[in-house]
Amino acid sequence: MSVVIGAGVLTLVAAGYVGRKGWLAFHRAVGITPGKMKYIEPSQQQPKMRQLSWSAERMQDLPPSVLQQLQRIDTKAQLLQQWRDELTQSGQTPAVSEEEFLVNKLLKERLPELLTNYQRLARHDAVLQQTQPDSPTQSHGEGSALNLVFELLITIEAKLDALLTRYQHNTLQDMQVMQRYLQQRQ
Repeated sequence: MSVVIGAGVLTLVAAGYVGRKGWLAFHRAVGITPGKMKYIEPSQQQPKMRQLSWSAERMQDLPPSVLQQLQRIDTKAQLLQQWRDELTQSGQTPAVSEEEFLVNKLLKERLPELLTNYQRLARHDAVLQQTQPDSPTQSHGEGSALNLVFELLITIEAKLDALLTRYQHNTLQDMQVMQRYLQQRQ
């Protein structure tokens, strides 16, 4: 009987050891260092909306319509961040939604990357235009790249509008709840 119990305990310990080693090896394989990460509740994370601050040198290659749309996006991102900051200062912790995370990712990483690629393409097309003066004024590559930039900017602006509308709606609902509460108490 004690041999069976001993073999069971030994099997359990061996399975736990191998399982833990496998779990740690899996995390290292996907680029996570075990024991180094701290879990933070999503509601406690405060993503900062990025204000688009580019140098004048980087902005000069962009068409005026893109610059205007970037300015609108920047204003809306700043307004959204002010809204979040005011909620945080009032003691409420606004939860980070998937839309906010996505917009933040688009503003921080994808938009600068896309604009850099567009500017690179525009510079290369300008050099090609100088070497081939008889070709059309705007190449197919630059035109389609500009369309992609516009599509992304429209998407970001629409998502920012939806987030701002949601914050306005939530604030209005809070005010209505307070009004109903006060009416019930009269």
